[in-house]
Amino acid sequence: MRFDSPQCPQCGQLAKGVLETIPGLARLLFDEDGNAEYAGSTDVCWDGQEAIRDEQGRVRLICPDGHEWLAEMSREADDVTAQRRQDP
Repeated sequence: MRFDSPQCPQCGQLAKGVLETIPGLARLLFDEDGNAEYAGSTDVCWDGQEAIRDEQGRVRLICPDGHEWLAEMSREADDVTAQRRQDP
């Protein structure tokens, strides 16, 4: 993948990662009266993780110092690599 601005605009470091959401099932415990509380564990659904995007489709990058900024992300590099693997 590629980003239009992979470097932090505040400190110049390369992005450490993309902010994502990952769905999970938070386990519950019920008492005899039907009241529930969290059991303290969550089953994470890794296949459901998605980059958080703004209204324009940009992702939020974070540098090692914790600065955040928006960037356009493309899968171009992934597509080119996949095509090279398929070409004889």
